Amino acid sequence: MISPLRSPHLRRLLVLPWLVAAAVAQSGPPSGAAASPLRAEVYIVKRAPFAQTLATVGTLRANESVTLVPELSRRLVKIHVVEGSDVAAGALLFKLDDSDLLAELGELDVRLSLARANKKRVDSLASRSAISQQEIDISTSELNLLEAQRNTKVVQIAKTEIRAPFGGRVGVRLVSEGAFVSPATPLITLQDVSRIKVDFPLPERYSGEVKSGQKFSFTVAGNGVVFEGVVAVLEPAIDATTRSLLVRGLCTTPKGLLPGGFAEVALTLDELANGFMVPSQAIVPSPRGQGLYIISAGKARLQAVELGIRTDEQVQILRGVSDGDVVAITNLLRIRPGLAVTAEQR
Repeated sequence: MISPLRSPHLRRLLVLPWLVAAAVAQSGPPSGAAASPLRAEVYIVKRAPFAQTLATVGTLRANESVTLVPELSRRLVKIHVVEGSDVAAGALLFKLDDSDLLAELGELDVRLSLARANKKRVDSLASRSAISQQEIDISTSELNLLEAQRNTKVVQIAKTEIRAPFGGRVGVRLVSEGAFVSPATPLITLQDVSRIKVDFPLPERYSGEVKSGQKFSFTVAGNGVVFEGVVAVLEPAIDATTRSLLVRGLCTTPKGLLPGGFAEVALTLDELANGFMVPSQAIVPSPRGQGLYIISAGKARLQAVELGIRTDEQVQILRGVSDGDVVAITNLLRIRPGLAVTAEQR
């Protein structure tokens, strides 16, 4: 007699349920069952004021600066200025030899005296019609010519006095008394340091964001003070070589600053009124450039966008999103258009 457990037919009946259960377990959920939605952190797009600070480098310049040179080639007879001192506008700094010019001026004065007397006699005779018109014209022209020559000589004598064109501080004197100087001979430098100009470049893309009157700050090496300045002038053209805009600022409290110094400038742009700011990690490549995954009705949609200004953490969106859009910022490598996504707000 055969035992029931040893019957082949009975053993097949006992093993079959286990095989079916294993096959069902391996096949997963029944066909048509929905997969669990992908979870992703999101950012709600909203308008918010945003100010960007630009860092650049600049050069300090004096408010006014000039190297004084003589206009005439003459001997330097007197120095009236002390090196490194402050001088007022119009102060006499150097005196050139004018002895020959003064002598020529005295000669002209004598000739002028005679010409005036002669003109007076001619006018007296002309009133009685006792002299020709030609003689009247000659006396008049001689007087006018001598007066013009005297004016020329006075101007030449004035040029022997070298005066400060503006108030400021003089530097190191480059000549000594007795030296023969010419218009090619530098005498001394004069700097107006009551205010300091700060020249610095800005990239072309920011040319529309800067305007006169805008404030900025800067520091210089060896000085822990943070100085304040105001944008005074914008170059009306972009430099074709560097593609940058030259900006000139003005500092009215330049204590301790010297022209020619190196400045580290920080310029805060006006708050942006257009566009939206979103986290930088939300940007993904798209067939048309850059895009965002917008979560709408539980589904992901790839939206192409136009980018503006970038910072370390944010990027400006000029076109492509609206206020209140939900943008995915995590799991971007797994998200695909049309995929179900569960939004988890950061």
